Amino acid sequence: MLAELFTWWVRQLRSLLPRRFARQAPDATIIAVDRYVDDPHAATGAILLRRGGAESQTAALDMSRPLAATPARALATGLRLPEEMVLHRDVSLPLAAERDLATVLNFEMDRLTPFDAKDVFWGVSSLRRDAARGTLLLTLIVVLRRPVEALLDALNSVNLKPSFLESPAGRIEFATTDGTNPRLRIALYGLCAALALLCLVIPVLRQQLALNTAAAQIAALAPARAEALQLRQRLAIASSGQAAITAAEQSGDTLQALAALTAALPDGTWLSDLTLKSGDLTIDGESSHAARLIAVMAGSPGFHDPKFIAPVTRAIDGSADLFSIHATVGP
Repeated sequence: MLAELFTWWVRQLRSLLPRRFARQAPDATIIAVDRYVDDPHAATGAILLRRGGAESQTAALDMSRPLAATPARALATGLRLPEEMVLHRDVSLPLAAERDLATVLNFEMDRLTPFDAKDVFWGVSSLRRDAARGTLLLTLIVVLRRPVEALLDALNSVNLKPSFLESPAGRIEFATTDGTNPRLRIALYGLCAALALLCLVIPVLRQQLALNTAAAQIAALAPARAEALQLRQRLAIASSGQAAITAAEQSGDTLQALAALTAALPDGTWLSDLTLKSGDLTIDGESSHAARLIAVMAGSPGFHDPKFIAPVTRAIDGSADLFSIHATVGP
């Protein structure tokens, strides 16, 4: 409430100031069109120079021949249309619309005016906030796009290029009537396309970088890997050799086993077959005392668990017994 009272008070004080202290329109070249019906080349009016808030006519508007030079080339050029061509109305919107006013007005244009947003140039003025009511108050200025574009093309042909339209209700910037400068819009489109391309390329690049890093790490570890493989092979060879030695030790010496067996077997016994493998001894032969052989071998050092592995049979001539014995040889 206090803010509104202060705003009203300042507005009243400003109205009491002399005209020279009031806010002045910026210096500009103004193309004032006083008559424009259908043909833009038949438009009439004057070219005004505004400096310090005062306007002076520099030339009549002649659409039949190009203008040699604008009165003040460094100044912005504006267009002033007949009052009946400009529509303006006061609009009240929610305060939230202030965040993206251009989008809201483009969306609501057909509700606020008889026209669609794409068919008009528009601008806003007298923008003010009413916090107490939660509303945004503004004046919407609208002109039809088609006749104005035709007039702008005709003016351009005579070296007059207005960048804005002004009326007592406010001002319309031709370059930003949709809320965005065309060059900025193109730049934003390009940025969006670049970002989309990056979204597609970055995962591939990251994967390639990861593969390159992994390949570099593998290459760095290759010498150590080769050395480890060589050590593993040496250990395997050593282990197999040791296993063979251990097996040989466990099986006992063949010559020693044969000598012990020769010493243990009684007279009248001879062998027809002997097999010693991994400590397992198998003997086949004939003996006149075959039944005593198991006791003899069990009592001899180096032989363990002797037993017949086949029935003892009598030889054909009846002179000896045929036997087959298995025993374990070891310390």
